Amino acid sequence: MALARFKNILILMFSLATLSCSDYELFKVPDEPFPDIEALPESLDYGSVFAGVDVGQADVTVTNIGTDTLKIDTIALMGGDTTFMIQEGYEVSLEPMEATTVTVNYSPITYSSNLDKIRIYSNDPDEPFVDIEVTGSGDAPVIVIDPDYHAFASVYVGCNDYIPINVSNAGNVDLIINDLTHFSSLPADFEMYDYEPYYGMLPITIVPGDTITLEILYQPTDAFDDDGYVEINSNDPMNPTVYADQDGDGDYEKWVTDEFDQDETVDVDILFVIDNSGSMSSNQTNFKSNFSSFISVFATAGIDYHIAFITTDSEEFVDGVIITPADPDPISTVNTIVDNIGTRGSTQEAGLYYSYLSTSSGNPAGRGGAFLRDAAKLVVIYVSDEPDFSSYKDPSMSESDYVNHLRSLKSSSNLIAAHAVAGDYPSGCTSNGGAQFGDGYYDVVTSLGGSFLSICAADWGSSMDTLARESVVTSTFVLTEKAIDGTIGIQVDGVTSFDWYFDEAINAVQFNAAPPEGSKIEITYAVWSCEES
Repeated sequence: MALARFKNILILMFSLATLSCSDYELFKVPDEPFPDIEALPESLDYGSVFAGVDVGQADVTVTNIGTDTLKIDTIALMGGDTTFMIQEGYEVSLEPMEATTVTVNYSPITYSSNLDKIRIYSNDPDEPFVDIEVTGSGDAPVIVIDPDYHAFASVYVGCNDYIPINVSNAGNVDLIINDLTHFSSLPADFEMYDYEPYYGMLPITIVPGDTITLEILYQPTDAFDDDGYVEINSNDPMNPTVYADQDGDGDYEKWVTDEFDQDETVDVDILFVIDNSGSMSSNQTNFKSNFSSFISVFATAGIDYHIAFITTDSEEFVDGVIITPADPDPISTVNTIVDNIGTRGSTQEAGLYYSYLSTSSGNPAGRGGAFLRDAAKLVVIYVSDEPDFSSYKDPSMSESDYVNHLRSLKSSSNLIAAHAVAGDYPSGCTSNGGAQFGDGYYDVVTSLGGSFLSICAADWGSSMDTLARESVVTSTFVLTEKAIDGTIGIQVDGVTSFDWYFDEAINAVQFNAAPPEGSKIEITYAVWSCEES
């Protein structure tokens, strides 16, 4: 054994004798201690983390496996991905075999994949920095709204256009729509169609890859600029509130100027159609008490008039009488006629039908008789507290047929007029005995641009005065096309007038005081395009 050990020593000595200087350095004990860094694990994978809700957390252990103090200078993310965050609190000075923990959080903000590199700088002489790969993926709903802006250009007033807005989920988690509201400037010319029949009430769930469609209607009522927007609130962690904006500008397609001549005062033939049903007693009394207000207008103006009465169940003149200026006491004559009309007539009042019969050729108020004169203005005045039941008499006749018949009696529309004292549009009235809406009469009167007065009015004197003046000259001018209120401008004999209002129900301009006889009226207005809203 001793001989063998001696032999080995000789071999070792021989080997050392043959080493070079550089080889010999490997066997030298270092002159000075040094730090040596070790960072584990070499990579961090957070897997899937629910964005905006959960936070992934992982640790890197940094150890000094050297023989001198390890100084950590900086720990930084090289790519600057802010979804990763290095927590403070780790030790920056480590003695040999001492370790510290570096905590790194992962907080994704949306549906995404994230990759970065953590670099640890130290005073390790051989390895001044080490890198740790970090990866993770965020799970989240992602709302996408398309289009997020739309301009409606030059939509005609009265027309409309719409835009579909698609709301999609581009994420990998259910998108929950918590609130969905549309806002519009005033007047509200934008409208969002009701989505509930298709998608139900809020909240609405949109699964990944799916889409719902909202529809925004634009229907301008004027030529001013409009704007609106949809506001959507959801559980998208990155964009919890998104908007889709719209703007638009309406335009008028066409302007029209209607010209009217206020004719000189002409003779008038006035046919009263009086309801003779059982509910008319007090109304007939009001008529008699205030007829003087009516007839005085004609007497003052020196109008040559014919006045006759029929009822809602007969085309014949009551008492066979035509009242003229030659009658020494027309008021007394009218009182007698109304008393004879009475209130025992049919309960199915058919004033339109019997005025049609009476004014037909060969009948009392028709052509060829003593009542209707070619050069005179024909005025038919209906007085009733019930709707018209003429359809029971002749189902083939409509209100427009009665209008066309009256127009056919005269060569000019200025020579025909119809008025009514009846139940208020559209639901009737309740004061002073009450009345049902004068349906049927209303259609004829409005078509001919006449006055539709309330039979429930407390002051019949004013109503009778209005009827008389409307029978002599007109203060109502029916426009040829459907006018847009707010665009109307009027000149009377070249002077701008503001003493009027627009009655949209009959598409007519009504002057508070009728323009003077012989005047020229020009009415300019924009018209509705497409269909009026």
